[in-house]
Amino acid sequence: MRTTLLLCGILFTTLLRAQSPTDTQYLDSLEAVFTKARTDSEKIRAAVQISSYWVYTDTVKAMAILDKVAPLAKGQPYYEGLLTSVRANASVFMDDFDKGQQRLMDAEHIFEKLHTPAAYGQRARLWYNYASIEQRRGHDKEFLRIILERCIPYGEQSQESGLLSQYYSAVGVAFMNEREYDKAIQYQQKAIDQYKEEGLKDDFIIWNYLRMASCYIYKKELPKAKQNLDIVSAMPESKEERSYTSLYFTTYAQYYGGMKQYGAALHAIDAGMTAAQHLNQGHRYSALLYHKYSLMKDLKRYREAKDILIALSGDKTFTGHEKNQLALKKEMAETMASLGDYKGAYDMMVAHNEQNDTVNNQAVRRQVEELEIQYRNAEHEKKIAVLESEKKEAAAKAKNQRLFNWLLSAVAFILLILAGFSWLFYRNQKKLSTQEEVNHRQQVKEMQQQQQLVATEAMLEGAERERRRVARELHDGLGGLLSGIRIKLSGVSAANEEVEKIIPQVDNAVAEVRRIAHNMMPETLARFGVETALHELCDSLQTSHTAIHFEAFDIQKDMPVSAQLAIYRIVQEALSNALRYAEAKNILVQCSQNGHTCFITVEDDGKGFNPERPQRIGIGLSSMENRARYLNGKMELESQPGAGTTIHVELDLEAKIKEVNVLQQA
Repeated sequence: MRTTLLLCGILFTTLLRAQSPTDTQYLDSLEAVFTKARTDSEKIRAAVQISSYWVYTDTVKAMAILDKVAPLAKGQPYYEGLLTSVRANASVFMDDFDKGQQRLMDAEHIFEKLHTPAAYGQRARLWYNYASIEQRRGHDKEFLRIILERCIPYGEQSQESGLLSQYYSAVGVAFMNEREYDKAIQYQQKAIDQYKEEGLKDDFIIWNYLRMASCYIYKKELPKAKQNLDIVSAMPESKEERSYTSLYFTTYAQYYGGMKQYGAALHAIDAGMTAAQHLNQGHRYSALLYHKYSLMKDLKRYREAKDILIALSGDKTFTGHEKNQLALKKEMAETMASLGDYKGAYDMMVAHNEQNDTVNNQAVRRQVEELEIQYRNAEHEKKIAVLESEKKEAAAKAKNQRLFNWLLSAVAFILLILAGFSWLFYRNQKKLSTQEEVNHRQQVKEMQQQQQLVATEAMLEGAERERRRVARELHDGLGGLLSGIRIKLSGVSAANEEVEKIIPQVDNAVAEVRRIAHNMMPETLARFGVETALHELCDSLQTSHTAIHFEAFDIQKDMPVSAQLAIYRIVQEALSNALRYAEAKNILVQCSQNGHTCFITVEDDGKGFNPERPQRIGIGLSSMENRARYLNGKMELESQPGAGTTIHVELDLEAKIKEVNVLQQA
């Protein structure tokens, strides 16, 4: 019995457990990621990895972590499909293959509606698991078909590194188990080339070189097998104990066995069994133990060979596959015969034949059941055909009566429809007239609002132009005149004490003129922007009795000048009101911008007032509201007597920005 036949029964476990993490530090890191996850997607992905860890040892924990994140996945098809697919793993490890495949198909129905690389990657994975279940059922050809027709095409569409090389390798293993070693070598080499092309270096490459070496051993091409083994031995990773270590020693044992170097082969087997125990690889340990039996048999050490077979018969990992059970009975019969225990050999061969007949009978029984089902379906279809014929005859008799009734009903229905359409036409016309009137009123109202906004905008722009004109006249005219007087007075001050007393008054007058001009049109606003201008405004208005705190957040430098000026005037008016009427000790000014929206808050701890009767500051509030409407904004006022005053202004700068862009393009 060849080793490949025995490996077939445990291949599914190998494929699924090859990536099973056993490091508790790995689990701790996953749980830390799960706990600290900031988004639902991060939490779901961490839960999937934790579930994949526990599914090998505790399916209850594996399912529990998925139940925790299931509510987060609702409404997100990708994550719903991902959780459904992962749940299938728990079913498989509980040997419920039907439920596992059903869950995989439920996930496929979700993913097939998504046409993204990530979805194609998940479809490739779930079909790979589906194929592995088919292989576990003994359907090796179905396994190979699914990998070639589903996994590889979806893997290509996913553009995900590592998938194609994995599936090429799986095809190579399938051909290897079918003893088509040339095709197996071809696909294992293709897997290696794909992995290298993607720039990845991993234990995966070592697995494929070892399988290629095994194929060459089975082909009796031992020099080529040695070449692949030498490639693996030259890799630094081969010196470490990893998941492939037991396979590494297994392949060397096969090679030494082919070279008739039985001592070296036994040494490699013992080393591989030790590694398999350390790595908790029961399937690999069983394969090595069976290989050791083969060597004992070749060396005619039948007593030791029998002990190994007895140990294997108690190994559930090995006997879990029916083919292995049959092979074990046959080998035990031959070994007993070699030891002279012919009665035991006979009994063992009888047990082998009975089990083999049972397996064959089950196959025949399944075929008979399928034929019986086909026969019953055929008879059922005949009965259906007779009933259909009778039904058609009865339908033909009733058809004429129904036709007459239908024509009569159709005439009545048409008349009813005409009456209904007439009534609907009348009602719709009435509704249309009413709606047109409402629309006309709305249009008139909007036009009035637009005209009011245009008038307000014109008034504000006119006021600003007048401010700029007066500021220039004060600064350039009166300011220059006072400066000239001051210079002339300085020339005669030495001869006249009264003149020296006048000079400070002239300096104060010049400073006052400049302050008034600056307030009417701040130069800082034009040169440095609204944020700097507001800083300067708050600093200039601050007194020993009133502290003004200014905070700015994300104010953009490219804001239109008209918008900056409106913001400045709103804050200036709010501060003026607070200083003039509130008797506040502290005033807070905040100005922030989020995209095209600007927010202004002016808050004081003064004496407050009743907003229903704003007294003398009504004009100031009106001015602020007009400037807010000028920028498509709104203003809210919060105040109570003795509780201070807070003004909130929200401005929409988008229209002004578009207007500036249009002017710049023109």
